[in-house]
Amino acid sequence: MQNKFPIRFQFDGRNYLGQIKPLKSDSGKNNPTNFQVFLNNVYFGEIKRRGIKWETDSPKCAIMVDTIGNHIDGYF
Repeated sequence: MQNKFPIRFQFDGRNYLGQIKPLKSDSGKNNPTNFQVFLNNVYFGEIKRRGIKWETDSPKCAIMVDTIGNHIDGYF
């Protein structure tokens, strides 16, 4: 499994700095599909790739799920 990697972005006038921790991948693929999100030293929750879309059950990540997902896509 891959290590954590950094993330930095601005959303709704606030700066976010943190790490993304890859959790698991789809069978037969190398890239992870589930990730834990840590922003500004706080655990924000888990996001998941579903096809080309990003999903989360976390209220903290919900409004920013596409922004976070785009950064993950840029990393891979």
